[in-house]
Amino acid sequence: MALIPAIGFAQTTTPKITSLSKLDPNNDKKITKDEAMKAGMPQAVFIKIDKDKNGEISITELDVYRSQNNSIAALDSDGDKKISKAEALKAGMTDQEFTILDKDNSGYITQAEWDTGYWIIW
Repeated sequence: MALIPAIGFAQTTTPKITSLSKLDPNNDKKITKDEAMKAGMPQAVFIKIDKDKNGEISITELDVYRSQNNSIAALDSDGDKKISKAEALKAGMTDQEFTILDKDNSGYITQAEWDTGYWIIW
């Protein structure tokens, strides 16, 4: 009998973020599957958000998803209840986007600051 070594792969997926402007670049208030994929949204997340299964995400559907998935805790890898620039960049935010959301120029984004933007976490 031969023993085959088992190799385990940890499911350590870094949460990703994007802005509404990246998801809806033509600003028509609906997000097609193609737009979502170009913004880096996994197909499984698109399917989860598209509740009416019409192949596009409405702003209403997106708002429902955001209301249930908008805590910065998913991005806060060190548990200090704020997002550092390193944490933001790792999740896909640009330097400029970080600066815009860091309203008090503290070097961190708080939940209150996060809530002033239109960002999506998956």
